[in-house]
Amino acid sequence: MSRLTCRSHLVQFCSFALLLAFGPGSTTLLPQSDVSVPREVMPYLYVDMILYNGKVLTVDDKFTVGEAVAVRDGKTLAVGSSALIQKMAGPNTVRIDLQGGTLTPGFIDSHANGTQGWHGPSGPSFMKNYKSISCLDTGTQKEDFDGCLRKIKDWVDKAPAGEWIFVSLNRTAAAYKFTMPMLDSISGDHPLLCNLGNTAGIVNSKAFAMLNDYMSDEYVQSGIFRDKDGKPTGMIAGASYGVMSYEVMPWPTGQWLEEMIQKEILREKFINRMGVTSLGSRMSGLSVQIAREIQNRGIRPLRIRASMELMRLNPRTEQYLRRTGNLMDVGDEWFKIGGATVSSMDGAQAHNTRKPAREIAAWDAFGPYGMTKWKDMVTPDKDWKKYSDYDNALIAGRYGWNVNDLHIQGDAGLEVLLEIMDKINETNPVKGKHYGTVHGLFRPPDLAKRLAAYDAVMSFSSQYIMRGNGAENLAKRFGADEVAGMSPIRDLIDVGLKPVMEVNNTAGFLRGRKPGYGKYLDSQNLFLDSMELFVTRKNNQTGKVWGPNQRVTREEVLKMATSWASRFYGDEKIMGRIEPGKLADYVVLGGDYMTAPEEQISDLPILKVIVGGKVTYDRARDEAWYLETLKQLSGTLDPNEQ
Repeated sequence: MSRLTCRSHLVQFCSFALLLAFGPGSTTLLPQSDVSVPREVMPYLYVDMILYNGKVLTVDDKFTVGEAVAVRDGKTLAVGSSALIQKMAGPNTVRIDLQGGTLTPGFIDSHANGTQGWHGPSGPSFMKNYKSISCLDTGTQKEDFDGCLRKIKDWVDKAPAGEWIFVSLNRTAAAYKFTMPMLDSISGDHPLLCNLGNTAGIVNSKAFAMLNDYMSDEYVQSGIFRDKDGKPTGMIAGASYGVMSYEVMPWPTGQWLEEMIQKEILREKFINRMGVTSLGSRMSGLSVQIAREIQNRGIRPLRIRASMELMRLNPRTEQYLRRTGNLMDVGDEWFKIGGATVSSMDGAQAHNTRKPAREIAAWDAFGPYGMTKWKDMVTPDKDWKKYSDYDNALIAGRYGWNVNDLHIQGDAGLEVLLEIMDKINETNPVKGKHYGTVHGLFRPPDLAKRLAAYDAVMSFSSQYIMRGNGAENLAKRFGADEVAGMSPIRDLIDVGLKPVMEVNNTAGFLRGRKPGYGKYLDSQNLFLDSMELFVTRKNNQTGKVWGPNQRVTREEVLKMATSWASRFYGDEKIMGRIEPGKLADYVVLGGDYMTAPEEQISDLPILKVIVGGKVTYDRARDEAWYLETLKQLSGTLDPNEQ
């Protein structure tokens, strides 16, 4: 053979084999007498990037540790010694000396609240005239109904004439006392919606009138609450709230939409700076439109995984699915639909539990067993399973979708999910479809074993116990012993589950600092800090260790952030490990992750983030810009978030 020609699908094989066998040469790779290599082929015989002289944590089944890695065409080509990998480099290869640092797979955030347009056109990031208002007196923490009403009026008075007003109220007993006549008295010519947790709200008459075209639908009627005389009270929930949120409220166009796109680009850049290379969230149609536009511009710094809100509070789910079919796993390496989601079953401060709380606050609106959103979204005279998202979840399963990214904190809600999965499984196998929950808190062993049989994926956030005053508040409600057993990750691993982690509020740092998040909210190391807290179980404010028997190892928490996390949206075949053929998504840490003291994991500097073989964040190159941007963004809270 006088000439070797490497073309098309043979290029990668030829280059890899020749380099391994003979090493680099100036003009040829094989002896001149045997083979000459055409000049135009030479660039394809070398890899695009090498990272060497470090500790490469592959997070494969054996947790293999290498020294170096080679990248070609956005994927890992080889892992091995520095000497071997450096032989694959050519004149145009990007060379990154790890200088003894650590290379890990890119971090995967399974659930990030706050994508632009989240929760449909009722999300805070969507509405022009949005404001979050508390009905508690900030000093006494007692209900202040009159003060709350004044705050709403003050906000309405600032809005341009006739525009929609969206107010998010914390779910206290006082918030549920508002009525349509009360809101009419302060809202003038504005349609007004006061949100009560993204499954229910209170509207004024101008907003309510916009539901007239939908009144013939029995599902919409099931969520319209009326007084004893049959008049609407202003409370809408379930399907009626879903129609209002997704179909009635205005859709952004022009400059309004462009501002949202720019906010999302900025948010994704900051999240990528934390080491996150893939970000998952439940997404509305608006969220998908924004994601598509960013991708078309070719400036996306990380991968997006969507759990579609197609069925969420939808009175016509079956009709929708007959038109769309099953879109699960449709997409590409950068954007993919990973499943479907429905509305939250309970609330972050009012968990739906099997056992009653031992103490509840005076302002609590839900009682000792917590919030049951699916039951509460339907009027008392209706069958809640038929008219709530319980039925939508069953329909989704019947058409081959999963139910993913489902907010369930309490164990009573988890029982409902298992009941749904059991029913779906009778005709459509559930195992392997990555059914998933987020915000894991109450996860008792009897339910965990049933979930393990379905290979379900459960996501956990450190914020509820290990961050701020969350654990202390939970202890008042349930007792310290109960809190110590919450987020029982060690128990779940022991029964065969592979839990994953979420930062949950990776949008928040762009709104400034918030209580309970401290310095980490606008810190580059928020994700690493969350990993550290799962290892130590030590609250970052009080220093108290909650549930030391539920601690995980640093190897396990890295799996929660990478290889196990890839399963949440069905990506385990393409990401989550540093292995040949998988996407070249990496984090470069300045230091040794495996030997750093447990309480200093979050102090490891993130030096580079690589997505698809491209450096998307370089500390030396980019950090000055990020710090200047943070300086402009932080220090004061967004006025809409106070």
